[in-house]
Amino acid sequence: MAPILLKIGNFTLYSYGLMLFISFLLGIKITQKRAKKFGIKEDEVVNLAVVILIGVIVGARLLYVFNHWDEFKNDLIGIIAFWRGGLGGLMFFGGFIGGFLAGFIYAKKKKMPILKMLDSISPALALGEGFTRIGCFLNGCCFGRPFKWGIIFPPNSPAGSTFPYTKIHPTQLYSSFFGFLLFFLILKLEKTKIIKKEGLLFFIFLFFYALFRFLIDFLRYYEDNLNFWTNQFIAIILMLIALLIFIKKIKSD
Repeated sequence: MAPILLKIGNFTLYSYGLMLFISFLLGIKITQKRAKKFGIKEDEVVNLAVVILIGVIVGARLLYVFNHWDEFKNDLIGIIAFWRGGLGGLMFFGGFIGGFLAGFIYAKKKKMPILKMLDSISPALALGEGFTRIGCFLNGCCFGRPFKWGIIFPPNSPAGSTFPYTKIHPTQLYSSFFGFLLFFLILKLEKTKIIKKEGLLFFIFLFFYALFRFLIDFLRYYEDNLNFWTNQFIAIILMLIALLIFIKKIKSD
């Protein structure tokens, strides 16, 4: 659609990069405003965000490498060159797990309240999904399967080159809408009496996101079936973990 928004001399502004930057910046601002309520120092939010971002990149790359080991067994340097494959060289769930572990370790080291920290960042995670998927749409990646009422992507985009002049599911827009919807749902639930226990907000986010990802992947196009089944397996595991913890916390109230 519009992978490049602006080009002046050697400077190029990519749509996906801009959406990623917006989601990162807004996520920090929102979490900073929520920090005091959750017993977190406001100046620690930026450090936490940077650590989580590094964890996301490392985790997303490692899962991709694991699923495509044949590409890297004779090119070990290529493992760290995540930019070679563009967005295709990263896997979301690997990034989610990597970001979670990095944030957990950092919070533990800084003696932050872990569950409160997870609750504090939940709206930012949902909002990030909303904005970054707009970037995916503009970039033409993370696209869906053919659909007669879908959208035709430009032939020079990843979606258009795979399905030239063919209407396909704009799964990026479905995901973006869901991200924004989940953002407002989390903020609404936070004000109700349902959310009393620490961590409930995060595990509600985790359950609904994993459920949505499990469903939307049936509409998405995957060149490699291994990526599809890996994502489905992880989504089911995350749903079960979130549901079990949620039930346990509700029963203990």
